Amino acid sequence: MEEKDNRFKGKISAVRGQIVEVFCDLGDLPSLQEILTSEENEEVKLEVFSYRSGNIILCLNLTAKNWLYRGMIIVQTGKSLTIPVGRSVLGRVMNLFGEPQDGGEPFTNFKPMAEIVETGIKQIDFFTPFIKGGKIGFIGGAGVGKTVLMTELLRNITFNHEGVSVFAGIGERIREGKELYEALKRSGVISKVSLIFAQMNENAAIRFRIAAAAATLSEYFRDIEKTDVLFFVDNVFRFIQAGNEVSTLLGMIPSELGYQATMSSEIASLENRLVSTENASITSVQTVYVPADELSDPAVVTIMGHLDSVLVLSRDIAQKGRYPPIDILKSSSTLLSKRIVGAFPICGHCG
Repeated sequence: MEEKDNRFKGKISAVRGQIVEVFCDLGDLPSLQEILTSEENEEVKLEVFSYRSGNIILCLNLTAKNWLYRGMIIVQTGKSLTIPVGRSVLGRVMNLFGEPQDGGEPFTNFKPMAEIVETGIKQIDFFTPFIKGGKIGFIGGAGVGKTVLMTELLRNITFNHEGVSVFAGIGERIREGKELYEALKRSGVISKVSLIFAQMNENAAIRFRIAAAAATLSEYFRDIEKTDVLFFVDNVFRFIQAGNEVSTLLGMIPSELGYQATMSSEIASLENRLVSTENASITSVQTVYVPADELSDPAVVTIMGHLDSVLVLSRDIAQKGRYPPIDILKSSSTLLSKRIVGAFPICGHCG
């Protein structure tokens, strides 16, 4: 039985210099900053830059223009641009894709991880698995159980985890921080967890900078101690919200829907630090508050573009008393592929 290819597929509708328009049918779209390629030429690299009405995706062309033509089939890779970092790049010359341009040996600093992290929650492990070194996000409005679900994962994963965990509490309730600390003490894993908080009663500058402080902790354990790190953030939206408050205080002109014009670069500066090296990994679990339950909010869309797995928590499901209230149809994972999770026959006749 032939395996069905569920990857996004589109067609090039226009090539306008460095901008390429890709037409797609209605359905799941690739994330912002994801790299698209061609089935016939994997050297083609198009970066998703924005969306336009009429099912058009605007992409930045990162390869030779003469490789492209109208009607070319474009598929997603599930990856964004990455480059090697660390001392191995000193004295070297490389291009945008991290490929050596000085005739030297290929860089090996970035290490792709393919080890699945088991959460102990079947809905997550089956429908939206995430791997060591990946990023998973819990997306939902107020009161749908994001923090409770993260606390459960923090206990479950840290208990069997050989490395350390870092928890960043950004702009959330003081009560939740206290309850988390007591829960980790009762479960016997507090000695493996570092918690750093900037609660909702603290000023915007402190709430904005706490994310960078937590990332620094994780980088130390990864680079100096060479220890795998589980990085938990609750809540990434509050990080953007704090940045918006700081931007307003500085008198900067706001952008879309009142968000700061530097929102994309601020979230990228955090997310791009949470990467794995050849020595150790940083596996990130993040909660994302959705204002007014609107998944198309610019801040939410920006954050989702950096995540490997997205779990959408539904208010309707929560009101029915079903927990965790994960909306399977709206949730997704770029890691749900045969290459990572393996294959299992549907029936005895399928092989």
